[in-house]
Amino acid sequence: MANGDLTAREAERVVWDVIVVGTGMGGGMLGHQLARAGRSVLFVEKGRSTLPGTPGTIRAAMPELAEPRSARCAQTYYDALARAGRCTDEIEDISRRRRKRFVPFIGSGTGGSSALYGMVCERFFVADFTPRQNFHDPGDSTVPEAWPITYDQLRPWYRQAEKLLGVRGQPDPLRPESAEVGLPPAPPFSTDNQPLVNYLTGRGLHPYHLPMACDYTDGCTTCQTYLCPRPCKNDAARNGVLPAITEHGAHLLTQCRVLRLEADRTQVRHVICQHRGDMLTLQAKVVVLAAGALATPILLLNSRCADWPNGLANGSDYVGRNLMRHLLEPMEIWLEPKRNVTAANKEIGLNDFYLWEGQKYGTVQSFGAIPPMEWVTNRPDARGRALRLVNPAVRAIYDRFATGGLVLAAMMEDLPYLDNRVLPYDRPSVDDRQRLRMQYRLHANEIERRTQFLRLLNEVLQPFRKLTLGSGKENANLGHVCGTCRFGTDPKTSVLDPQNRAHEVHNLYVVDTSFFPSSAGLNPSLTVAANALRVAAHLNEAHFAD
Repeated sequence: MANGDLTAREAERVVWDVIVVGTGMGGGMLGHQLARAGRSVLFVEKGRSTLPGTPGTIRAAMPELAEPRSARCAQTYYDALARAGRCTDEIEDISRRRRKRFVPFIGSGTGGSSALYGMVCERFFVADFTPRQNFHDPGDSTVPEAWPITYDQLRPWYRQAEKLLGVRGQPDPLRPESAEVGLPPAPPFSTDNQPLVNYLTGRGLHPYHLPMACDYTDGCTTCQTYLCPRPCKNDAARNGVLPAITEHGAHLLTQCRVLRLEADRTQVRHVICQHRGDMLTLQAKVVVLAAGALATPILLLNSRCADWPNGLANGSDYVGRNLMRHLLEPMEIWLEPKRNVTAANKEIGLNDFYLWEGQKYGTVQSFGAIPPMEWVTNRPDARGRALRLVNPAVRAIYDRFATGGLVLAAMMEDLPYLDNRVLPYDRPSVDDRQRLRMQYRLHANEIERRTQFLRLLNEVLQPFRKLTLGSGKENANLGHVCGTCRFGTDPKTSVLDPQNRAHEVHNLYVVDTSFFPSSAGLNPSLTVAANALRVAAHLNEAHFAD
């Protein structure tokens, strides 16, 4: 719906200062800053509103648990996903001979994936801004020598983002620059986490409390994977979109899917949308794409025209390429045989293996609780139906062996390659859900580093019983997708310039994780927010200077 009494048709008659496509961390933070500066801002969001007071919103649990009967048919299931802020679009993985389709576990709706995230908001290492030197043999990767901006250039925007998002936590002992940050403290480690902290410290390692965008209200469970039912989780919706609308005059169109951008050689002229079955043509002085690293490149590729036969802003042929998605390896450990974890456990960070003996691996952090088995069984797909048939037997095994432990996640940086990419779907959609194709395979660099990283971690955790919960090799686990519209100084090898503007289209910007030229090895949220604030300041000066 439109903010206030502005209808979708009235939105067509306005030439906006800025149209922001997507309301995740990049779009929400940028739109908020521009609206606060007095610019006319229209947020265009393909998902539903999950802002406070929106009827039908599913909070406090994943929709598979909150509305289990929705799995009886695909239509009711996808409706439940949408009301829970989840994506309903489908990916076809064409990486292997046997293709598979799946719905990724990412956000869609006000706040994007930040509405579901685990609230970890951590600065990148200084070394992450000169990434190629961090790998012994990057092979045919396109990982650059350096980002087009430095840590020092992003430093003031990191600080501003931390304030806007209310980040609390401890400095990382392995990063001298983190001591200057001066974040408010987080609560002490819980009684479930403190024994692991003590053990790791005793091994000469350096655990610390993760910096979290969390207010820790009474009863806080540091929730992730679902919308927060308390005024606790600080995200792009609560801290960006909502105040932009209620305090600074921005407007919001939800359930409004941008289909393509109409452009000439240098300017976006129109934003073509489908809003609840109706076609809309919107106009703005500046168009900012923040639809996510999967959807943003697809939108550009679908905007082919005579001036742009390979896709809008795609003179480099880099749009959609260099797809990265951190290799996430969740595992459950039992510190004591008969002790079950009961408290919130999104607390521990460990970066001893982030840069190890001159080689880059990644971070280790506590992950949150294992979802109940109904998360899988209450789905309308073949796997859910099959598990429902053997539910009693499977449940007994699951409850005995896969619950009650402390869940950790090893998160390893992957490198960009031109052949890892997203592409438009090659057949028309038969319903309202969008489809895209993804091609992603691990190269020799990732395979070797993954083996070594897991060996190092398993050696540390050797005293404890462990259960592997997933594999970073599986493409269905799309954590922290990025890189598909990278920024850089050379228009031949990048899509965006150092200010996140398309090299060839003067009023087109991208501020989601698409702009990353490397994935780093940490949660991307704070870097996306900080960069969005940086780009907002640039827009104010370059496009709207009085």
